[in-house]
Formats: sequence, structure tokens, C-alpha cells
Amino acid sequence: MMKSTGRPLRRRQSGVTLVVTLVFMVLFLLVAVAMVNSGLVNVKVAGNQQHSAEARDVAQQAIEQVISDDFTKAPVAVDVPVDVTGDGKADYIAQVAAPTCVTSKPVAKVIDPEKHPEDAECTLGSSTGNGNLVMGASGVSAISSLCNDTQWDVAATVNDVNTTGAVATVHQGVAVRTLYGSTCP
Repeated sequence: MMKSTGRPLRRRQSGVTLVVTLVFMVLFLLVAVAMVNSGLVNVKVAGNQQHSAEARDVAQQAIEQVISDDFTKAPVAVDVPVDVTGDGKADYIAQVAAPTCVTSKPVAKVIDPEKHPEDAECTLGSSTGNGNLVMGASGVSAISSLCNDTQWDVAATVNDVNTTGAVATVHQGVAVRTLYGSTCP
């Protein structure tokens, strides 16, 4: 269109489109930065959970190693190195506290040692079941016992503050049949 003067019509531009576009770009940038930060936080949380689970597993493995031996004769605290990665170097050191005897109850009678050889050492006399027979309350004879049923608490702690920051403590109850005169009260 032409004005009567013959010059082309110039419209006045205010730059509103440019300002709106810049505002939306800043908003999108802020959303993108928030999403990246959220992703980084999630990665850190997952890493911390992995290290915590590893520490609990190492503590459990140390307890299993201690109770696989006869720990009731001389319960002592031990440090157990554990290699998680399989490279031959200890990744964690678990501190297993001296096992604590919680309860001890005498075994009233022993099942036939011929059928249950694990009870043979608990019988008075020979391990063939011909030991001292005692008359029970119901009039049934049973072999008297030299054993106690004991309950133990074994605790292990993993404190990896220098490398991963993981800390875990695991308690496990263990039932063990021991002979009289064991270290359990």
C-alpha cells in the first residue's frame, strides 16, 4: 500500500516477539538445568544405596565367616578383610565384635545318638545310646545330656569413611549346642 505521498508504508516494530522468545528460552533453560540437577542427585542417591548395600553384605559375609568356625570356645573380636571386586585386594574391613552369649539352657534329654550323631557328644556314657538313662516325668526313659542350647549375638560393623562413606552394622542371632563348661554364662 502506498500513501498519498508515494512512499511505502513503514510499520512501527516494537520488538515484543523478541522479548517473549527470550523469556521462553530462559524458562526452558531453567527447566533443563533443574532436570540435569535432579538426574545428578538421583545418580548420587543410587550410588549411596549401592555402597550401603555392599557394606551390609560385607558385614553379613564377615559374620558368616566367624560363625563357620567354632567361635563358642574362645569368642574374640576379629577384623575380616573382604574383597568385593575380586581383584585380590580387600575392599572393606569388617570389624566383628566378640560374640556374646545371650542365653543358655540345659538340654533335658538327647535324641538317640545313633540316629542323630550330632548329639553323640551330649550323652553320658558311650555314644551308642547306652549312657545313663534317666526316668522322665512321664515315666519314659531318656538319655541325660551334657549339653546346653545357647543363643549368641554376633555383630559386625563396616565403616568405610575414607572411600565410599558407607557405614553398616549387622546383628545376627546364632543357636549353638555346646557342652557344659563352655564360655556361655
